[in-house]
Amino acid sequence: MNSPQSLQRIQTLIADFQGDGDVFAEMLRNEDLPHLSFSQISTLEFCPYRYYLQYVLYQQPEPLPDYFTKGKLLHQCLARYYQAQKDGINIELIDFKEEIVALSNPAFHTHLLNALQVHSQNRWQNCEIVAIEHPFVFSISAGLPPMVGIIDLILRNGETILLVDHKTGRNFYEDDELQVAIYSRYIMERYGIDQCRLFYDHYRWVENLERIRKPAFQRKEVSTLPASWSSYLERIQLAAEKIEKIQAGTILPSSPSCFRCPYRHNCDRGH
Repeated sequence: MNSPQSLQRIQTLIADFQGDGDVFAEMLRNEDLPHLSFSQISTLEFCPYRYYLQYVLYQQPEPLPDYFTKGKLLHQCLARYYQAQKDGINIELIDFKEEIVALSNPAFHTHLLNALQVHSQNRWQNCEIVAIEHPFVFSISAGLPPMVGIIDLILRNGETILLVDHKTGRNFYEDDELQVAIYSRYIMERYGIDQCRLFYDHYRWVENLERIRKPAFQRKEVSTLPASWSSYLERIQLAAEKIEKIQAGTILPSSPSCFRCPYRHNCDRGH
């Protein structure tokens, strides 16, 4: 399926889409639709062999890291919170507690409940909630597969569109301008505007909110320079070329940073 056909089919899937990001990714896999995403590109740049395991063989990390499960559940809780607010329904931390404590791993409970308490203190207010868990697809450039993604939260404050990406982990994430550039370009095309703002809302897993040396939450605005789009596009094109080689059967070198990779126990490359 060529790029225009893939773009049209993905647009149809999005129009019928109901569910979370994993469901959307599964739909793309089941129909074998060519596409790119920021996650694919960042995974490839970290380790081409991890890309092969994750996006060609469709393996899950073994064992599945705890932070995968925790992060997904927190994203689901935050999505439900903002959807309730959009629908005019009041929802509080207690509404999530029973679901969280039902998890099999008790070590999750404190981290998640603390993260939700931090969210209640830092939740977005006085903005119109435009969309939650918003899937998108658009043509990034002629000759490249369509770009897909899911934006955690889209807000409007007056005439300004705000994008929010929720991050979770033991520490705060480094910025990646490429993600911002992709999301911003899609939003500007969709809404016919010349700028928008993107924020990383970082939730750090902590055991005790009263005894921490650095904050449990960080809201950071991440910016790009419009003049830098050519360099972002070059990065995307380079990744697309490598992905095409991997899909064709070429196994590219692996990364030396296996200690940071959740797929290190899947890997048979001797690291």
